[in-house]
Amino acid sequence: MSERQNEKVTEWLEIDLDKLSNTDRIGLITEVMDALSAQDLRVIRDTADRKRQAKLKDARTAAIAEMRERFSQLELSFEEVLAAEGNKRTKRGSGVSAPVKYRSPNGDGWSGRGRAPVWMRNLEAEGHNREEYLVQSEE
Repeated sequence: MSERQNEKVTEWLEIDLDKLSNTDRIGLITEVMDALSAQDLRVIRDTADRKRQAKLKDARTAAIAEMRERFSQLELSFEEVLAAEGNKRTKRGSGVSAPVKYRSPNGDGWSGRGRAPVWMRNLEAEGHNREEYLVQSEE
Protein backbone atom coordinates (compact mmCIF):
# COMPACT_ATOMS: atom_id res chain seq x y z
CA MET A 1 0.00 0.00 0.00
CA SER A 2 2.86 2.43 0.75
CA GLU A 3 4.08 2.21 -2.86
CA ARG A 4 0.69 3.53 -4.02
CA GLN A 5 0.86 6.75 -1.97
CA ASN A 6 2.63 8.70 -4.73
CA GLU A 7 0.56 7.13 -7.49
CA LYS A 8 -2.82 8.40 -8.70
CA VAL A 9 -5.75 6.06 -8.17
CA THR A 10 -6.42 6.02 -11.91
CA GLU A 11 -2.86 4.82 -12.47
CA TRP A 12 -2.93 1.87 -10.07
CA LEU A 13 -6.43 0.96 -11.24
CA GLU A 14 -5.13 1.33 -14.80
CA ILE A 15 -7.92 3.69 -15.88
CA ASP A 16 -7.01 5.98 -18.78
CA LEU A 17 -9.35 8.96 -18.34
CA ASP A 18 -8.38 10.30 -21.77
CA LYS A 19 -9.94 7.23 -23.38
CA LEU A 20 -13.26 7.74 -21.57
CA SER A 21 -16.03 9.91 -22.99
CA ASN A 22 -17.51 12.61 -20.77
CA THR A 23 -20.55 10.38 -20.27
CA ASP A 24 -18.31 7.51 -19.13
CA ARG A 25 -16.38 9.81 -16.78
CA ILE A 26 -19.60 11.04 -15.21
CA GLY A 27 -20.80 7.44 -14.92
CA LEU A 28 -17.56 6.50 -13.12
CA ILE A 29 -17.93 9.45 -10.74
CA THR A 30 -21.56 8.50 -10.08
CA GLU A 31 -20.57 4.93 -9.25
CA VAL A 32 -17.97 6.17 -6.78
CA MET A 33 -20.45 8.64 -5.27
CA ASP A 34 -22.95 5.83 -4.69
CA ALA A 35 -20.40 4.25 -2.33
CA LEU A 36 -19.81 7.45 -0.30
CA SER A 37 -21.49 8.73 2.85
CA ALA A 38 -23.39 12.02 3.05
CA GLN A 39 -20.37 13.64 4.76
CA ASP A 40 -18.04 12.39 2.01
CA LEU A 41 -20.41 13.73 -0.63
CA ARG A 42 -20.32 17.15 1.05
CA VAL A 43 -16.51 17.12 0.74
CA ILE A 44 -16.88 16.10 -2.93
CA ARG A 45 -19.40 18.90 -3.51
CA ASP A 46 -17.12 21.51 -1.95
CA THR A 47 -14.09 20.21 -3.86
CA ALA A 48 -16.05 20.20 -7.12
CA ASP A 49 -17.21 23.76 -6.52
CA ARG A 50 -13.63 24.97 -5.84
CA LYS A 51 -12.40 23.25 -9.01
CA ARG A 52 -15.31 24.70 -10.99
CA GLN A 53 -14.56 28.22 -9.76
CA ALA A 54 -10.87 27.82 -10.64
CA LYS A 55 -11.72 26.56 -14.14
CA LEU A 56 -14.15 29.44 -14.67
CA LYS A 57 -11.45 31.89 -13.59
CA ASP A 58 -8.96 30.31 -16.00
CA ALA A 59 -11.52 30.37 -18.83
CA ARG A 60 -12.38 34.01 -18.10
CA THR A 61 -8.69 34.96 -18.09
CA ALA A 62 -8.12 33.12 -21.39
CA ALA A 63 -11.18 34.75 -23.00
CA ILE A 64 -10.07 38.23 -21.92
CA ALA A 65 -6.56 37.60 -23.27
CA GLU A 66 -8.05 36.41 -26.57
CA MET A 67 -10.29 39.48 -26.80
CA ARG A 68 -7.38 41.81 -25.99
CA GLU A 69 -5.44 40.21 -28.85
CA ARG A 70 -8.34 40.63 -31.28
CA PHE A 71 -8.86 44.25 -30.24
CA SER A 72 -5.14 44.88 -30.60
CA GLN A 73 -5.30 43.64 -34.18
CA LEU A 74 -8.06 46.22 -34.77
CA GLU A 75 -5.99 48.90 -32.99
CA LEU A 76 -8.55 49.13 -30.20
CA SER A 77 -8.01 48.76 -26.50
CA PHE A 78 -10.08 46.41 -24.38
CA GLU A 79 -11.01 49.36 -22.16
CA GLU A 80 -12.25 51.43 -25.15
CA VAL A 81 -14.54 48.62 -26.24
CA LEU A 82 -15.89 48.10 -22.72
CA ALA A 83 -16.50 51.83 -22.33
CA ALA A 84 -18.35 51.95 -25.67
CA GLU A 85 -20.50 48.96 -24.67
CA GLY A 86 -21.19 50.52 -21.27
CA ASN A 87 -22.38 53.74 -22.91
CA LYS A 88 -24.88 51.80 -25.02
CA ARG A 89 -26.38 50.28 -21.91
CA THR A 90 -26.68 53.55 -20.02
CA LYS A 91 -28.40 55.33 -22.92
CA ARG A 92 -31.04 52.63 -23.14
CA GLY A 93 -31.94 52.62 -19.46
CA SER A 94 -31.68 56.35 -18.79
CA GLY A 95 -34.54 56.26 -16.28
CA VAL A 96 -36.66 58.85 -18.13
CA SER A 97 -40.18 57.52 -18.50
CA ALA A 98 -42.26 58.24 -21.55
CA PRO A 99 -45.15 60.70 -21.15
CA VAL A 100 -48.63 59.32 -20.60
CA LYS A 101 -50.52 58.99 -23.89
CA TYR A 102 -53.63 57.18 -22.62
CA ARG A 103 -55.48 57.48 -19.30
CA SER A 104 -58.02 55.01 -17.93
CA PRO A 105 -61.32 56.08 -16.32
CA ASN A 106 -59.67 55.21 -12.96
CA GLY A 107 -56.71 57.51 -13.68
CA ASP A 108 -54.15 54.84 -14.63
CA GLY A 109 -51.74 56.02 -17.32
CA TRP A 110 -50.04 54.30 -20.24
CA SER A 111 -47.42 55.68 -22.61
CA GLY A 112 -48.68 53.68 -25.57
CA ARG A 113 -45.39 51.77 -25.69
CA GLY A 114 -45.06 48.04 -25.24
CA ARG A 115 -47.95 45.73 -24.52
CA ALA A 116 -51.21 47.41 -23.63
CA PRO A 117 -52.04 47.26 -19.91
CA VAL A 118 -54.87 45.07 -18.68
CA TRP A 119 -57.26 48.00 -18.22
CA MET A 120 -56.82 49.01 -21.89
CA ARG A 121 -57.22 45.45 -23.14
CA ASN A 122 -60.38 45.03 -21.03
CA LEU A 123 -61.88 48.28 -22.36
CA GLU A 124 -61.10 47.27 -25.95
CA ALA A 125 -62.65 43.85 -25.32
CA GLU A 126 -65.83 45.67 -24.19
CA GLY A 127 -65.91 47.46 -27.56
CA HIS A 128 -64.28 50.77 -26.61
CA ASN A 129 -61.84 52.49 -28.96
CA ARG A 130 -58.33 53.19 -27.71
CA GLU A 131 -58.57 56.77 -28.99
CA GLU A 132 -61.36 57.51 -26.47
CA TYR A 133 -58.70 57.45 -23.74
CA LEU A 134 -56.08 59.54 -25.56
CA VAL A 135 -54.69 62.29 -23.34
CA GLN A 136 -54.87 65.71 -24.99
CA SER A 137 -52.42 67.38 -22.59
CA GLU A 138 -50.93 66.06 -19.35
CA GLU A 139 -51.93 68.09 -16.29
